[in-house]
Amino acid sequence: MMRLRKTFLWSMIVSLTLSAALGVTAILFERLWRVNVFEMLVTSLLVGAFSMTCLVCAFVLEKRRARWLMWIGIGCSLAALSDWLVIVWTNPWRWGNGNWDELLIKAGTAFTTICLWSAHMGLMNLLQITGWKPKIVRTATLVLTAALGVTIIGVVWLEEFDEWSGRLIAVLSILGACGTVVTPILALIEFLARKGSAVTIPAKVQLRLTCPRCLAQQKLRTGLAKCAKCGLRITIDIEEPRCTCGYQLYRLESERCPECGREIPETDRWAAGQSADLSRT
Repeated sequence: MMRLRKTFLWSMIVSLTLSAALGVTAILFERLWRVNVFEMLVTSLLVGAFSMTCLVCAFVLEKRRARWLMWIGIGCSLAALSDWLVIVWTNPWRWGNGNWDELLIKAGTAFTTICLWSAHMGLMNLLQITGWKPKIVRTATLVLTAALGVTIIGVVWLEEFDEWSGRLIAVLSILGACGTVVTPILALIEFLARKGSAVTIPAKVQLRLTCPRCLAQQKLRTGLAKCAKCGLRITIDIEEPRCTCGYQLYRLESERCPECGREIPETDRWAAGQSADLSRT
């Protein structure tokens, strides 16, 4: 996945650099060009834009989220790029054979819409959300953006754009944009609330563990550490059990959260016999 992400990243950088170079030289030395500068400029911009969507999908793939949808996004990005490049360089309106020009535009619009929604959904899934309110907002946003994509594809393919379809697209665009902005804000608020709540385990404690490389048993502190024998770098994180609302479950013997009333999973319930005094380590 890392190699795939690097490939799309370099493709985007090269295409955007080429676009800038073509634009500057076309303005300064217009008479020296013997090729169609517009076609070359649009080509580099298209490569850069769809490389960015592929880069987003590859990044989400690296995080192991929504794999099948991200591969669909990458495939649709490449298909859309090919489709628009055919339109730019061949000028299908000169063919005069059937409705190939309309078919290419419809296909390009459909592929572009799908790849953009895939990248959008991938980024939304990367947000670390546990509260039920942010989850509802994120789900509603994904549904609205999916409805927007279906509406755009339907209008283009059926060629039935009227006043009401335009209003529907505008409403879905506004609601989807609002949800896209609000969802990460809610995720940030939830993160700050969890971070600011009281903790019972010190930030730095010692743990006894076995090195996965050399199998040497040793005591290491949480955070960034390394094996005393082979030098393997190790990151140790401790996460205390919390309710989905962020309430601390340490030493809580009740089966329900006193903050929101949700039932606490058995795996997160307090077991006094398994506790340890970590303040002395």
